[in-house]
Amino acid sequence: MRQVLNYPFWYSEDRIPVEACEQIIEMGKNLDIEEAGIYTPDSKEKGMDATYRKTNVAWFPDAHPVEQIIQSYVSLANIETGWNFTITNKEPVQFGEYKTRYFYNWHRDVTNTPGTVNRKLSVSVNLSNPKDYEGGNLQIKSYWGTEVLETPIDLRLQGTVIVFPSALTHRISHVKRGTRYSLVQWYSGPEFT
Repeated sequence: MRQVLNYPFWYSEDRIPVEACEQIIEMGKNLDIEEAGIYTPDSKEKGMDATYRKTNVAWFPDAHPVEQIIQSYVSLANIETGWNFTITNKEPVQFGEYKTRYFYNWHRDVTNTPGTVNRKLSVSVNLSNPKDYEGGNLQIKSYWGTEVLETPIDLRLQGTVIVFPSALTHRISHVKRGTRYSLVQWYSGPEFT
């Protein structure tokens, strides 16, 4: 885990092209979008809690071309940071829609609930033009959860891809105006030893 302290996140200055982002948004809008739920620590079933998360989501089918785009960034991040996590599986790509007043409070993408996957890496892609919304910022806390990390680039730039260990606390702040569209995916593997 020392590498996580040294490299708590990875980003690519080589962003997904604007035209591709716009096409992905249109494809996402044609999926079955529904209000997102959350898992509570004591439950294996999703519940709704609008005080904790207000987001609409849809899922791209397995092996969709969007998945291949994301996977190349995740593979590069895992090597370049030295995380070298053993990755054996990935979940479907989530399309997210954050309208005005939507948000997702501080959380981690991991759980210790028996029978759930062991998420290791999370990836987030900003699909929207930053002029189209206000707020809705991805923020990540340090390994110890004591401070919000500063990023050397503007994560709001359209097509920005950021990869980080799923155990890090992060959030999407309240959208104040407009709509933010994103992609999220999780990569999992065997337990850390």
